[in-house]
Amino acid sequence: MTTHRNCIICESPTDIVEYCHMQGCLYVRCTQCDLIYVDRFATNEQMMQAYTGGGLKSFRRRLFGPLRKLRNISGYAHFMQRARDIFRSVSQGVSTRQNKRFLDIGCNKGFLLTAAIEQGFDVYGVELVKELIRPFKNTYPQFAGNISSEKFSVAAQGFDADFFDVITAIDVIEHFEDPIQDTRNIYRMLKPGGKFVIQTPDVDCSQAIQLGCDWGALKPLEHLHLFGRKNFPTFAAKIGFRDISIHDPYEDADGNFIAIMYK
Repeated sequence: MTTHRNCIICESPTDIVEYCHMQGCLYVRCTQCDLIYVDRFATNEQMMQAYTGGGLKSFRRRLFGPLRKLRNISGYAHFMQRARDIFRSVSQGVSTRQNKRFLDIGCNKGFLLTAAIEQGFDVYGVELVKELIRPFKNTYPQFAGNISSEKFSVAAQGFDADFFDVITAIDVIEHFEDPIQDTRNIYRMLKPGGKFVIQTPDVDCSQAIQLGCDWGALKPLEHLHLFGRKNFPTFAAKIGFRDISIHDPYEDADGNFIAIMYK
């Protein structure tokens, strides 16, 4: 009998069934809570190549990144408006006191960080692909030292407890190799009353149910744990979060949901 990795929500070793074989990896599903996750991860090299794009794309980023600023990025106005809209929602209810601190995990090119700067926040970011965030650093050198280009599990060790007012992980939590420990670190880093906001693919969405193994969110080199609107509140409560609410996504893409929660 094949033994699969336990569900991180139900901690079940027995209610796990095979779901999809893709790119040399196996997705399994917990029949109790419907969490879908990769049973055994690919190598670090394979996962990193999936993030960087490899080849020409990676080369171009390395070549032009040191020269670019945010305004040079194609679609700058569109991406900034999107970021301002998201941050307006994210920052609702956050204290207006001075020294507000914001962390964006998976900050990509830094548009959400820029929107937070416009609202008077001190900003910090984690972005594994360092070439992506270079234009932000070139634009805001005063915040360059606040950006970490490591896995979040490593970067988190450099942040103090009770430090941030707001933390976001937009299209990120599905990438965590250890969602339990990584989300515990997020909880630790938030100030009491601090706010954590995620967007992530939804295993309960119509696309996931209808398309099965053809669902676009199934990317086993990147999307390691896929939650749903029904099971995420249980997961977040296990970490210690309170006032957990589920909302429609900022972008639907392959079917997403937003979760907002407080320490």
